[in-house]
Amino acid sequence: MESMWGKGGAWSPAIDVFERDGKLTVHADLPGMNKDDVKVEVVDNQLVIHGERRQQHEEHEGESWRSERSYGSFYRSIPLPENAKMDEARAEFKNGVLEVTMPAPAEQRRGRQVPIEGGSGSQERKEAPMSKAS
Repeated sequence: MESMWGKGGAWSPAIDVFERDGKLTVHADLPGMNKDDVKVEVVDNQLVIHGERRQQHEEHEGESWRSERSYGSFYRSIPLPENAKMDEARAEFKNGVLEVTMPAPAEQRRGRQVPIEGGSGSQERKEAPMSKAS
């Protein structure tokens, strides 16, 4: 029988990281939890979200009664871009979603786009000449 936690009891919240309107935003889906179950820290240029999830599930069917409890901690570490303004980070917990925002750092491009060379996009194949066996 598979528990509410899935196989092996491990659970890791889904995380979305995006930049919008000059803010770096991290969303963590934490269903069934409240803000007191979660801690948010900034450690060595990483946003760390950790806590403990507790769930209880009960079923009553006729004279049969089943109760399942699951407990477990989670830990997520999200690397932040260089020069992220971590001291201005703010967190809000609403309807099972943790949202952490901070001003996004000025864009720093370190790479470049690499052009792709090739034919006109058709799938032409050039066959290599075959050598004769002697």
